[in-house]
Parts: sequence; structure tokens; C-alpha cells
Amino acid sequence: MLSTIELEQYIKREILNKLKNVNWEKINFKEGSDNSIEGTYIFCKNGKYHILFTEKGKVREDKTTLEKEEVLWNVVEICSFDIAMEYAMNNREKGKDFRRALFKKELEIYSLFGETFEKKKKKELEDGGYWYAIK
Repeated sequence: MLSTIELEQYIKREILNKLKNVNWEKINFKEGSDNSIEGTYIFCKNGKYHILFTEKGKVREDKTTLEKEEVLWNVVEICSFDIAMEYAMNNREKGKDFRRALFKKELEIYSLFGETFEKKKKKELEDGGYWYAIK
């Protein structure tokens, strides 16, 4: 199990090797709690990795895992959305739902992290009814 500092180094190394213009403002590599500034907190505590989300002064969710890859998935989810949204807004096709470009870009981003990430994202899109995004 990695320490919080080692986990931060791993996550940033993996993401920055594949993505540019990542906004880290919403992601904090430290312990979060009620009354923490709104955002995502990534940390290791009691032998588990925590992905904690705060909003309006309250912890809204505290996911725990033993897998650093699951933490990476969650951070990619946060980082990729802004990148994909900007791409979608700049590459809209007239008369088509802009989400087509959004989901295709998200899938492209996840594929950078390997086949497992790509398949998981593809399944997520299919399960959400966004099958058209992967055709």
C-alpha cells in the first residue's frame, strides 16, 4: 500500500504522462472531512485508499479501495470530463447532440490508460444508454 504522498506521485505520473492541461484544483491529496473546502480528497488511512467528496461543508461520499488503479480511475474521471467537455464544445457538429463528441473524447482519453480502462468506460457508456457514442 502506498502512502498518500506516494499515491499522489503515482497518480500524477500516470496522468501527466498521458494528458495535458489537467486542472488539479478540485483534487487534494490529503485527508478531507466535514468543513473541508469543496472538492475531492485522496488519501491513505487505516490500510485503505480513500476517495472522499465534499460539498457545501459536508462529506457526500467516501469511497474506499485497496487498489491504486481504482483511485487512478476516479481521478481520470474528474480530470477527463473538463478536457472532453472543452473538446466537445469546440467540435460540435451542427444538428447533432454535442455529447457524441464528449463521449468519444472521454473514451479516447480512457484508452490512453490501457485496455482495462477503455473497456470499463465503454461498458459504462453502454449501460448508461450512450451506445451511439462508441459507434
